[in-house]
Amino acid sequence: MSDAGDLPSTSTADSVTVASRIPFAELAGFLEKVQKKHGTDGKRQMFREFLEKWREFHKQLHKNNLDTKDNFYPVLRLLLPQLERERVAYGIKEHTLAKLYIEILGLAKESTDAKKLLNYRAPTAKQEAGDFASVAYFVLRNRCPEKGSLSIQDVNTCLDGIAASNAAKKKDVVKKNLMHLLRNTSALEQKWLVRMIMKDMKSGLSQVSIFHAFHPDAEDFFNVTNNLSKLCADLRDPSVRMNEVGISVFSAFSPMLGMRANLNQVEKLMEHKPFYIETKLDGERMQLHKEGNDYKYFSRRSHDYSRSFGETPDDGSLTPYITNCFKRNVRNCILDGEMLAYNPDTKTFMTKGENFDIKTLKDDEDLQVCYCVFDILLYNDKKLANLPLHERVEYIKEVFTPVEGRLHIVERREASSKQEVVTALNDAIDNREEGIMIKNPNTTYLPDRRKGSGWLKIKPEYVDNLMDELDLLVVGGFFGKGIRSQMVSHFLLAVAEPPEVPGEHPVKFIAFAKVGSGYTLKELYDFNQRLLPHLKVFKKENPPSFLQFTKEKPDMYVKPQHSFILQVKATEINSSTSYPTGCTLRFPRVEKVREDREWHQCMTTDELENLRQASEGKLATKYAGLEGDEDVPSKKRKVATRTAKPVGVAARFMAADVSEVTKVSEMFAEREFCVINGPPSHSKTELEKKIVEYGGQVVQNPGYETFCVLADKVNLKVRNIISCDIYDVVRTEWLLTCLEEKKCLPWLPSHMIHVSPETKEQFSLLYDRHGDSYTEDVDAEKLKEIFDKVGQEGDYHMLDSEAIAELEQKYFPGESPLGLFRLCKVYMDSTLIISDQSTHIKDCSLDLVAMEMRFYGATVSPKMADDITHVVLDHSDKTRLPSYKKLLRQRRSKFHLVSPEWVHACIEAGKMLSERRFELGLPAD
Repeated sequence: MSDAGDLPSTSTADSVTVASRIPFAELAGFLEKVQKKHGTDGKRQMFREFLEKWREFHKQLHKNNLDTKDNFYPVLRLLLPQLERERVAYGIKEHTLAKLYIEILGLAKESTDAKKLLNYRAPTAKQEAGDFASVAYFVLRNRCPEKGSLSIQDVNTCLDGIAASNAAKKKDVVKKNLMHLLRNTSALEQKWLVRMIMKDMKSGLSQVSIFHAFHPDAEDFFNVTNNLSKLCADLRDPSVRMNEVGISVFSAFSPMLGMRANLNQVEKLMEHKPFYIETKLDGERMQLHKEGNDYKYFSRRSHDYSRSFGETPDDGSLTPYITNCFKRNVRNCILDGEMLAYNPDTKTFMTKGENFDIKTLKDDEDLQVCYCVFDILLYNDKKLANLPLHERVEYIKEVFTPVEGRLHIVERREASSKQEVVTALNDAIDNREEGIMIKNPNTTYLPDRRKGSGWLKIKPEYVDNLMDELDLLVVGGFFGKGIRSQMVSHFLLAVAEPPEVPGEHPVKFIAFAKVGSGYTLKELYDFNQRLLPHLKVFKKENPPSFLQFTKEKPDMYVKPQHSFILQVKATEINSSTSYPTGCTLRFPRVEKVREDREWHQCMTTDELENLRQASEGKLATKYAGLEGDEDVPSKKRKVATRTAKPVGVAARFMAADVSEVTKVSEMFAEREFCVINGPPSHSKTELEKKIVEYGGQVVQNPGYETFCVLADKVNLKVRNIISCDIYDVVRTEWLLTCLEEKKCLPWLPSHMIHVSPETKEQFSLLYDRHGDSYTEDVDAEKLKEIFDKVGQEGDYHMLDSEAIAELEQKYFPGESPLGLFRLCKVYMDSTLIISDQSTHIKDCSLDLVAMEMRFYGATVSPKMADDITHVVLDHSDKTRLPSYKKLLRQRRSKFHLVSPEWVHACIEAGKMLSERRFELGLPAD
């Protein structure tokens, strides 16, 4: 950044901002360097240096008597545009920008560059395909000035103008601002400007990395406030820490979330203590803020929907009906719950899969808006987030009186066993509900926390064998973005229309769903390789005759006879106008390819309709059972109970008696420790007394407030704690060092037996994987300790052929010819294996073929092992063919019998060819 000493010393204080003095070109250049930098650590370090330069520039302006009152917000909102969704909505897509570029540059519509911009996703765009910003850069690089004239503040002003004009539907003003940006920036600046407008940066700098570098509390602060401007204003000094983040009326925050879990985890995650079971509501998560007669409604993403539901008792689809439900003494409150649509005729709630939008429901419709409350965060200025759940929910009944179909309190029941969870889940399946919630009654409210929050969500799709599976035919594909930009990443799936003549193959197929999850990148690559020879460009003016569709039109299509069937799971079947079936799948995911089915054996429209009616949309039609149940014919199945016996506690597991311990220091104040065992020189009891003596607290089992777990050796209990991946497990030598130096020292990697995900993220910023610090010098003893870790067992390992093949397909698809036979394990018929296991080696021309196959990645086995994939035989000697055929019939895993010509043909073609025309047949009997 430019030197502040060169700036004029006189200026009005109100007009000076750092953002007005820094060219946007400097930010674009920084982002370009970050994108090209390899490694996450290097990118983070570059951002720290950029941030430090900004802060130094700010200080230097002050030294020049220029009172700058701005902060890092002008830059942060550009680096993280996806976090400004509600504040800044541009309403601009790639196609709009493409037409503007063509107009500004005066390009002919049929010119090559114009087509590139308009068809940026087309595979003919080579390396830029799928990324409009890169395509625009290559078109503009010879048409723009080398450096633009706009500052960071200028760019933000234009972007704010675009957002405001878009909200006011002033398209001419939007166009004017866009033209100003495009005409006053370089091609490189426009590349990053486009990504900011599209809110998809692709720089490699994650939100977590930026927040951690900006301020230690930035991530937690944003999780509560969802406000970048407030974050930059309140946390502008990284040395000033936040002690407590408050939740206040009319200030949106990210709600507490439930962690996905299965039946077998519940009792363990609830610490074998009683818990609450609630119905998981299938609506829109919503906060209700009330202050007098003013109301605000915020979504999970902090979007403000107060106008829809009602800001006063006189407007909206909900507030007029609930305002009299609140008790007279309620001045203000914040409620957490779910907004649902209620059918007053059937007295049932509708699911999100039905064809309606809860935010636009009107009074004259058949459905009405209903708010279901399950938590409360504030009551008459009293903040309740730090109270345990069982205390918080008691306040709800003091706030309002429920009214059927308008304002409900979510029912909860106390449970303590897995069997009760199974019964509750089966009840939810019977009632066509989304699932159940399990909540720890002792948890405080942790905004935006999911893992370790004490809230669990269990749905039928999380339990194996409870969901129906659909066999659907791939009929088209959509090009992806990012790492998938070179491939078809999503697939259009169809059902078959039953043929008019029974027994014949179907000729008409109906588009039904679009799927883009459930497969790895390698599997996606395999799908693309399988479809590539048969994919055809989908043209709206000349669509394929076999396919019926409505709104969802693929980029490419494939004829049924050249395609394959995918087994797909989903949560339910929704009504939809996007498909001619009138319905589609909610949250579909691929289970596997149905290799055992031909293309014409996919699901039919009749089968789809039968399933839809039988399941009433929900695809969970089986019941959950306890672990070990093979079949569960009825959810009311009796389970043998076991009489509980009193269990004694061994002395080594009992808590130390600290009633007579005298506190001498506050070194460990407000820190809770769980000591599992100690070294020979210090027992568990001694360590616990020392912790209390120095101001800390001790517990016998780690909980949500536990600072760390201390252990000297790894036993069964330590292994169980490690398997939870929630707590930091620290060696007791760290504690002893703290006691010796009389201060609470930071952890080093050498202190850790196990690190939690949060600590691992922090360590990754400071140390490499061997524990070597990026910033601190080490002495000879420490360096020797680090070197001892390098090369330890598990640190490095040899990759097998499958692992190498996965890496080749992931990073070098189609570019690794020396991996041609990587997945082949070959036996050359130059070695004859006799029945008594003795071998006879004969001189054979196949030795050269074996060398060629090894050169191209194959594994050549000296024995006829069980995992052999190919046997290569010389044409001149086929005497052992009958023996191989007999062996083929006996083996479960089959192998190919091929001639050396197959090997030579594959090498010449540069790809694996079908073995069929090179297979060796038996000589005539």
